[in-house]
Amino acid sequence: MPICQITLSANAGVALQLGGIRLWVDALHDKAISGFSTLSPELQAAVAVHPDFAEPNLIFYTHCHPDHFSQHLTRLAMERWPSAKAILPERQFENQLLLSRPREQLFLPELSVQFIRLPHEGEQYANVAHYGCLLDGSGFRVLIPGDCAVASPALREFLQETGPVDLALLDFPWITLSKGRRFIEQFIRPRCLAVYHLPFASDDIFGYRRAVFKAAEQVQVEDLRLFLEPLQRETFE
Repeated sequence: MPICQITLSANAGVALQLGGIRLWVDALHDKAISGFSTLSPELQAAVAVHPDFAEPNLIFYTHCHPDHFSQHLTRLAMERWPSAKAILPERQFENQLLLSRPREQLFLPELSVQFIRLPHEGEQYANVAHYGCLLDGSGFRVLIPGDCAVASPALREFLQETGPVDLALLDFPWITLSKGRRFIEQFIRPRCLAVYHLPFASDDIFGYRRAVFKAAEQVQVEDLRLFLEPLQRETFE
């Protein structure tokens, strides 16, 4: 059975290991946003020496909002790991791969990645270049829709084409909102669900963590995990 390992940096930043490939998603950011967490200098130093964040093959950003992306930290990572492919929906670096079409696909020896343009949550972000992805490593399928609008028709259409997934990584409003929970059960249908984009306890001024603990009891998923702490590691099969 394929094994997928995920390690949290902060917010919705993860290092994901699947099919012999290490993928960073929204892993590096350092601007403090009220009510959320980012990489403090201390956490940056810890990530820099952590084995789960060593030698990435892909460095992918769903979008370039400051709670997901730091140009400076990403440039340093690209200099340190020159063989890593950087993939973004905005032009930030000369040697990056630019996502621009509604659907794009990348094939690696042990992993395929489908990228799909999805609407960002919130009407004020309607023009933000934003992409989710579906990973397939040896038949283990992982959905990462980023900050996609909860219960988006665009995501529903994509999932109706591609079918259920083994693991979904979702922002916490997907389980705190009833329409998100219904969408998970009807269209995503994951065996495993990882919930993130949560603040660390010291940054939780709006009570998001408490709301998620309560909502998690209502989610009909076989395996549900909450990413709550820096460098938290979870393994899924």
